[in-house]
Amino acid sequence: MENSFQSAYVDINGVPTNILTWGRWLEESLGDAEEIIICITGNPGLPGFYTEFGHTIHKNLGLKTPVWIIGHAGHDEPSKKSLKQVPTLKHNEHLYDLSGQIEHKLSFIQKYVPENKKIYLVGHSIGAWMVLELMKHDSIKPRIKKCFLLFPTIERMADSYNGKIFQLFSFLSPLYIYLLHFIYYMPIFVRLFIIKIYFWLFSIPKIFLKPAIKYSKPTSMEKVIFLAKDEMKVVREFDELHIKRNKKLLKFYYGATDGWVPVKYFNEIKEKIDDLDAQLCQKGISHSFVLQHSEMMGNILAEWIIQDKN
Repeated sequence: MENSFQSAYVDINGVPTNILTWGRWLEESLGDAEEIIICITGNPGLPGFYTEFGHTIHKNLGLKTPVWIIGHAGHDEPSKKSLKQVPTLKHNEHLYDLSGQIEHKLSFIQKYVPENKKIYLVGHSIGAWMVLELMKHDSIKPRIKKCFLLFPTIERMADSYNGKIFQLFSFLSPLYIYLLHFIYYMPIFVRLFIIKIYFWLFSIPKIFLKPAIKYSKPTSMEKVIFLAKDEMKVVREFDELHIKRNKKLLKFYYGATDGWVPVKYFNEIKEKIDDLDAQLCQKGISHSFVLQHSEMMGNILAEWIIQDKN
């Protein structure tokens, strides 16, 4: 990857947050770049899984357009040596539910994106729902050039196949967190061995070992599960009027086999909203595309942006 790639933790609403950038760091001048691409991750919100995706977009756009990736508050924690640590979930639930995550992204954009720059917003999974919510803020809406919603979980999450499975076993989440505590305090080589077995079973590339170790941190995982439970309660019917009003700014990309977003959701939204730019994937890309299809999805997204620019 180019030398322009940077990764660091910044304080957003009192929560140290890992940000990945290509092209310019947050506090550097964006120069003559007219737009910036901001990607909001799915849940779990670990930017480290999106490195190949961000790199591919930046490369295909001729290294001219800055690309920033932001995960979710509390999902990616700095090392214990950091001067500022992530607040605990207990007594800070307002920071980590869906409303808190929206405020987290809103504060990030207001603090770091110059007002004279246009924004391409990319939302993956629950990140797509967050993008739609961000568009309701007057400080953000005029600055948006286009929004790309990838495998969008914007409705009836609890009714999907994966949503039903999650709810069925969610009562076991305290036990899962307990087991993670047990595994987390094992020697690092033991944890790596367990993760490698998991990767082998599910054909996950080894380049994701480092973010997976973070993913196994109990205090991070409890916030991941907390957010997922809130998603089941809050993400019900999609905001039809809001999407109709803003459909010229929106492009949806649905999976042909998606346990979170069945094809019938794609068919129904197309029926309800005329001329909606919604596409059904024909390339076999999975909902969790960052694990195996990052480059392919990055190429597709970069092409959309190039077309929009022209």
